[in-house]
Amino acid sequence: MTGMERVPMGPPWSVDLIADLHAGVLPPEVAAQLRPRVEADPEAREILQALDATLEDLHALPPIPMPDHVAARIDAALAAEARPAAPVVSLDEARKRRNRRLGLGGGVLVAAAAAFGIVLAVSPGTQQPSNDAKPAPTTSSANTAPPLALKRDELGSAVGDVLKAQNFGPLETPDRLAGCLRGGGITSSGNPLGISPITLDGKDAVMAILPAGLGQYRLVVLDPETCGPDKPEGVLADTTIKPR
Repeated sequence: MTGMERVPMGPPWSVDLIADLHAGVLPPEVAAQLRPRVEADPEAREILQALDATLEDLHALPPIPMPDHVAARIDAALAAEARPAAPVVSLDEARKRRNRRLGLGGGVLVAAAAAFGIVLAVSPGTQQPSNDAKPAPTTSSANTAPPLALKRDELGSAVGDVLKAQNFGPLETPDRLAGCLRGGGITSSGNPLGISPITLDGKDAVMAILPAGLGQYRLVVLDPETCGPDKPEGVLADTTIKPR
């Protein structure tokens, strides 16, 4: 009916034409002339009444909630989108920066290593000692960084940091986490969107962020010393928030 201004002749009229009239998609001038003629035709009027009844049945249906697994996938995608992307660094630029810091060109560096039988690290800004030197002890930043210190009413402020982490801490494994959640009567449709060790009011704990429907997060804080299957006392906090 797009661009048509002439009123279709009838009866009879096609079901598609009557449905377009019922849906209000015909040009106004065509619909104004066609409706009284359609309503005067018994067969066409029955089709209009059937369409009215169908709409009433649809309006009477209860709202259909989004399946949990779909909501969880959307939440996970939103959480991944919120995580900061790693900066893109040119490989050539990184090599030049490394050589400047070592004070050597790439060819000189390789030649020196071959001549003296030592191995030089190619990581920017680092130089490994010779075989005779005692290596300096190394520490992992993940192990040395202190956990987030939170109070019970500050859990929402840690969402951004915890979403970036997948650190089970003293819980160690997803199975242990699942057992602690089950002990507190907490069900989850998938892996945590984020998990990290924290301290809650000075007590060592683990905070997990679970999907809780579209646009919502469930924040669960567990005591790794007491949580487990059939141990509800191991759940220190359980709240649902909707981030801004």
